[in-house]
Order: sequence, then structure tokens, then C-alpha cells
Amino acid sequence: MSREERRGRSLGFRVGDRVLHKEFGEGLIVEVRDRDGFEVLEIAFPDGIRRLTSLYPLEPARGAGRATSAPAVSAATSAPALRLGTDLPARGQFRIAPGADELFQRLVSGPYDTAPDHEIRLRVERYTLHRGFDRLLCIERLHDVQKYEHQIQACVTVLRRMRGRALLADEVGLGKTIEAGLVLKEYLLRGLVQRALILVPASLVEQWDQELRRKFDLEFAILKHGTAWWEEPLLLASMDTAKLLRHRDKVASAAFDLVVVDEAHRLKNQKTLAWKFLDRLAPRYLLLLTATPVQNDLHELYNLVQLLRPGLLGTYRTFGREFMRRGDRRMPQNTGRLATLLGETMIRTTRASTSIRFPKREVTNVHFDLSVPEREIYDDVTRLVRRLIQGQRESKRGAIKLTLLTLQKEIGSSSFAAVPTLGKLLVRESPGSARTELEDLLVRARAVDANAKFEGVTRLLAASREKVVIFTQFRATLEFLARSLRALGIRTSVFHGALTLREKEAAIAQFRDRSRVLVSTEAGGEGRNLQFCRLLVNYDLPWNPMRIEQRIGRLHRLGQAHDVHVYNFTARQTVESYVLEIVHEKINLFRSVIGDLDMVLGPYAEAGSFEDAVFSIWAGARGDRDLDREFGKLGTALLVGRKRYDAVEELDRRLLDGVDHEPT
Repeated sequence: MSREERRGRSLGFRVGDRVLHKEFGEGLIVEVRDRDGFEVLEIAFPDGIRRLTSLYPLEPARGAGRATSAPAVSAATSAPALRLGTDLPARGQFRIAPGADELFQRLVSGPYDTAPDHEIRLRVERYTLHRGFDRLLCIERLHDVQKYEHQIQACVTVLRRMRGRALLADEVGLGKTIEAGLVLKEYLLRGLVQRALILVPASLVEQWDQELRRKFDLEFAILKHGTAWWEEPLLLASMDTAKLLRHRDKVASAAFDLVVVDEAHRLKNQKTLAWKFLDRLAPRYLLLLTATPVQNDLHELYNLVQLLRPGLLGTYRTFGREFMRRGDRRMPQNTGRLATLLGETMIRTTRASTSIRFPKREVTNVHFDLSVPEREIYDDVTRLVRRLIQGQRESKRGAIKLTLLTLQKEIGSSSFAAVPTLGKLLVRESPGSARTELEDLLVRARAVDANAKFEGVTRLLAASREKVVIFTQFRATLEFLARSLRALGIRTSVFHGALTLREKEAAIAQFRDRSRVLVSTEAGGEGRNLQFCRLLVNYDLPWNPMRIEQRIGRLHRLGQAHDVHVYNFTARQTVESYVLEIVHEKINLFRSVIGDLDMVLGPYAEAGSFEDAVFSIWAGARGDRDLDREFGKLGTALLVGRKRYDAVEELDRRLLDGVDHEPT
């Protein structure tokens, strides 16, 4: 039965019926509210209006079957009054309503709920008795969440005043994700939401999944091709996947009660497929999250508000005439009136308005000279990669490109990491000079028993007794580091994607309570909060700035009590040294939090695009002059993106920071 059918169906009680309660006496029903499987009744008793629940059974969770919702006794005035909360009278003492005889027999003979099911129903009944949202039920049911007043107030404002439709536009780092999670959890606990959809950029799907599981105890299915995802009540998807032609109709027909959109500034244009797709969903509750709702034009803000509260800002043309300064589409006029209207649907908390201390980022770039064996094998692998890439025709280059890209990244991490890929290339190669070359590289890679960058780790650990997180991209490097550290008597924990969920939790707990070092692959950069540690080593450097930011964000986040120190290890004359220069010098990634890296990266924001650009420059270079020129161009493009991002941030501060959002 659909939600609309349930709403339209009478479950037995009607406005105007009279009932008799053993404690409050006779009363008149003045309002009946359907709550998907039971009713909430407002009854006028002699001492005032009271809110009670009907005693119909609740519908069980999806997949467990559906309970009958037929009334036990008619509450019509022509029948004797129903005594709510008392024992049922013997049969024959009053007229049994049609269809109630079967329920009477069930009450006599069973079956009955199990004790756990009965307890769950009692809890749901108690939740419904909380009038309004004066008390948040979700607060006591969070895990590993530091509760900040501005987040709780934002949640209350969304629930009470904005009726679940809001633009969460807090400044970067204030926890918009937590605010959205609070609203979602509260609605789920109260039974006001049964189906929820969260739409995020593809690069953030895994992070959202981990945060929802760990902090809110919510398990979302992830939209993937070939799975029956449309049957899931809680669904997480990238916007790009959800709006695909083969998915969008099923998403729309799923009738989600609540939709959350992260990085919502991507919906700034009404003409885009993403905007039209979201508008078509028309959920009852909608949360849009972005720190930069205006990037080029005040109409972008209008388009976001139009999704939430159509007509609040007038028509497209009247908004332009009333609120946009002629000749400058980014500057507002009538700002007082605009702020008042935005206050109806937007929450904007600034760092300056809170008493929270935000930790700084301190960065140290540590450059190493590779040992002779490491230098020789690095240069030989680079020559192999360039020869294979430059010697292939464009049409056939893609077949081997990913393997060679991986090999180049591995040799930059450690010779140990390159061994598996060299072995795969060797298996594919026919006898000849190329096979002989690969055999030689593989033998030499296995023979290297040290790593120049490891000396930097030992020096850092000798200089400080604090805990340290060491990030690497590759399992072989992780195992080398863990083995070497343990040989020195340093208690070390490891974290990688092959561990089970329980093993991952145990590794983090061990690091927090007993170990001094955590060595982690990229899996540790997603969804794991390590605020109890403040020292981070990038043993090797991802070519993708988003991956770098995710690593740092595990330590440098709300709740960190100390400034975070980031150590970037890189060997001279390697790909990583060029990447480090770009992200450090051009976009200042390590020293500041960038809320929207997509804007900075521009055309390189798509998954793998920046890595592809780096690899194309490195593998296609004919010499150092080529490298300097092409990496210089890439750095300039990112510098332009960074300046654009800073300008947009400043614009949003001027436009939005005066809006008052105190809850009513």
C-alpha cells in the first residue's frame, strides 16, 4: 500500500467521535493524524486537550510483513464508548464493528508480539508523545560525535521553523554533514521519514557511507548498477549516477520522504539536468548543503531557494529587479529584505560566531635523496614507462596506461610496492629484450632492502614521543614500514582495506590506547576520525589533491584540540616532487582547508582527471625542460582556480554572514 493510500484510508477513529478514558473521562476527538500504521488522536477532555495514540498495531520494518490495521471496536457515537487503556469487555456487552471479530479472536488466542518487538513498539509510542521538537531524541543515540551548540540549534531550527526544508550554508569546517545527520536521525526516530536519499559527489560517497554508519548507526545502500537499489529505504548515491537515464525514473518513483544533497552549489542552474532531476523528486523534506551558495551570480542563490521554497524570492525577473544591483550580478541591493527572506530557509553559521577553537595546520616538506640502488631502479622504471607510452599508438595506449600509471606511483612509494606490478608485466611479455629488461628490474626491486625515506620516520619518532599516523598508498609499503618499526621495538598498528570491519575498529582502538604509530593505506583516509593524534606523515604523496585533503581531514577536523603538523616526504627528481610543489605552492593545500576542491581543480575535478594530467606530463616528457614547462602550466591552472575559490568565499561572506537564524 502506498503512502498516499494509507493517508486516505480511515483506520477507525474520526473527528467528532466520543470516547471514554478510564483516567481522563469522556472526551471528544478533535483531530486524527495518520502516522503510517497507527493514529495520533487529539481529544478534548473536561480538563483540556490531550494527545493520545490509537492502539492499532504498527507496521513492521520493510521485509518483515505487514500487520492488520483494522479497528478493534467502532468509536462511532451509535456504539457504546470505547474505554481506551482498559481491559476489553466480554463479547456481547456492546456491538462489535464489522471486521473486528477476527481481531477479537487474535486477542484471545494470539499470536502475540515477542518481548523485543513489544519493547520497540512501546518506544515508538513514547516518541510520538513528544510534542513538537522541544527535545531531540537523536542526541543520546550518536556515536563518536562531539555535540556543538551551533549544530544542535541548526537541527532544531530546521525541524521547528523550516519544516525540514533548508539550505545549510555554514562556513567550511563547522560540520554541515553532522547537522544533516541529526535532522535525518530525528525524523527516522519519530517515524516521520521512512525513505531517505542522500546525493553527493562521487568522490564523497565512501566518506558519507562511513560517517553515517559510525556516527549515526545508519546503514545506507549505495546505488550501483545491477542491484535492486530502488527497494532500499535508505539510499546513498552520487548525483551523476542517480540522474542517469537508466536510473532517474526509478529514483523519482521511489517517493523518498527526505533528500539530502551535498555540494549543492552544483544545482545553481535551473537548466541543468541535476536541477531538473531534483525538482522532479519533490520530497517532503529537503536539505541542501554548501558553504558557497553563490559563485558567479545571485540568481544561483535564487535557484537553490526555488528548490526549497518555490516563490519565496518571487519570480526570476522580480528577484533580479528587487535584489540585484544593475550592472553587477554578484552584488545585492535591499539586503535587509533579502536577509529576512533567506532567514526563512537558510542557516549560515560562521566561525567567528562560535567559541570553537580551530586548530592550525603546520607543514614541513621533507626532501630526500634516494640511495644509489633506489635511484637507479626509479630512473630505469621511468624510462620503461615513457618508452612504452610514447611507443604506443593512441588507439592502443589505453590498454596499458593504467598499469604503467600504477607502476610509476608504486616506484615513487618504495621499491617493495613496485614488485607486484613488475611481475604482472613480466607474465604478459613474450621472450625477447623487453622480457629480459623486466626480469632485471624485478630482480633488482626485490634486492632492495632499505628505503631512504624510512630514515625520516626514525628521526621524527626519535624527536617526539607523540603518536604518529603514517599514510601510504600501497600495501607492500605499509608492510615494510610496520615490519621495520616493530623491529625497532616501536608498537605499531596497521589499517588497510583488506581488514574486516571489526578488525578496523580494533586497529583504531589499539592505536588510540596502546600503539604509538598507525600505518594506514588510503582506507584510513575515509570516515575514520583520529583527532586524538596530531602528527601526520605522508610517506608517499597521492597525485590527487582530494586524496591528500581526505588524509589530513582525519586529524585536522572539528574536535581536534591541538594544531596538526603534516610532514610530506618526497624524493627529489620524482613525480611526487612536482605534485608537492603544485599543491603546496600554488593552492596552499596543506595550510588551509578548502571547502570546494572541485572549484579549484576545475576541469581536473572529475575522478582520475588530475592523476591523468600528471601522468601524461611525466610519461610524455622528452626532458627536464618539458617537465618544467608542462607542470608549470598545470600549476598556473590550479592557481587560477584557487584565486577564484577565495573570491567566491569572500563574496558569500559579504552576502550571507549577516543573516540571523536564531530558532523560534
